[in-house]
Order: sequence, then structure tokens, then C-alpha cells
Amino acid sequence: MMLLQVQKLKLNEIKTIYDTHMQEAFPQSELRPYKNIEHLFECGHYVCYGLYEDEKLLAYAYFSRTRDRHYALLDYYAVVNGLRGGGIGSRFFALLREEMQALDGILLEVESVESTELADEKALRERRIAFYKRNGCAMTRAKCLLYGVDFNIMALPIAKPVPDSETVLFELESIYHVMFGDALYAKVCHPFLQEEH
Repeated sequence: MMLLQVQKLKLNEIKTIYDTHMQEAFPQSELRPYKNIEHLFECGHYVCYGLYEDEKLLAYAYFSRTRDRHYALLDYYAVVNGLRGGGIGSRFFALLREEMQALDGILLEVESVESTELADEKALRERRIAFYKRNGCAMTRAKCLLYGVDFNIMALPIAKPVPDSETVLFELESIYHVMFGDALYAKVCHPFLQEEH
């Protein structure tokens, strides 16, 4: 049985993971500049965790948040290359819920399945959503067009049950304002509520 522990990351650890593991796990177009992460971290708007077995990093999760609200937005989540597919991602999720129990919940952006025609991409997005659902997340009616990409917003309840979609939208907008600043927010960020069917 692996003895796993979650550690809050210091800035130098965040940078090391960014320079090595994140370059492999995420396309360059999806990586925010490190300077931006550093700025958010120093302002108290970014918190990162690593999952370790002894000293060995197994997975990491980076979150954006506002200082005065009760939700965090998952920015990056990955299991280290070579360890994927073995259940570590799910174990990490459960441990993060314990670690972050002061929060009401976590918000997650998932690319909408219906916004792609490509079968492979559809399947990948469906797998990702199924993974989050298996790990306790619920789909909400909150959505966002971010840099032209269509995202659905999921919520992971922690201290409180899954919030209504209006609350999710409000919390999401608060976090986006911190992440992007007002001018860029107005340009690239369009959160809205999907109509109820």
C-alpha cells in the first residue's frame, strides 16, 4: 500500500514542476506564462499541491482563487508521465478534498463535448468528464467562452453541497477577474448560464 501525502507547494517547487512536468503534460497554448502564476501566487490568489510518495512527486494540482471567497478553480491537474492510468488521479482527488476542507468547493472547466466534431476529441472530453463525475463532481449550467473555447463548469462539493448554477457563475466570475484583470477579462472571458431544458 502506497503511503501518499499531499503537500502545499512553495514557489520554487511550483516553478520546478512548471519547467519539467507541465511542459510535457499540457500543450504550450494551454500553459499560462510562469510570471503570471508567480504574480497570482504572491498576491495570495494561487495555491498548488503535490501528491508525494516519500520524496517522489506523483501528481500535482494548481488552483486559482480569490482571498475572500469560498471556492477555488482548478487550473491544472495532472499525474506525472509514466504513472497515469493507475488510479493515482482518483486517490489525489480524494486527498485534496480533505486538504481543502475549509473551502465550500472546487470549480472545474471541462471542454464541452458538443463543441467538437472530431470523434477522438469527443471521446477524450467524455472520458475526462466521466473521471470527474466518478470523483464526486457534478455538472452545472454555468458555462464560459474563454479565449473562444466552449467550457462547461463542474463543481466538486467540499464543505457544502453542490451550489446552484447562479452561485457557480458568481464565484467563477470573481476568480476570473482576479486571474485575468478587468481589461483582459472583458476581452477573452464570457461566462453565462445555459438555458434549462
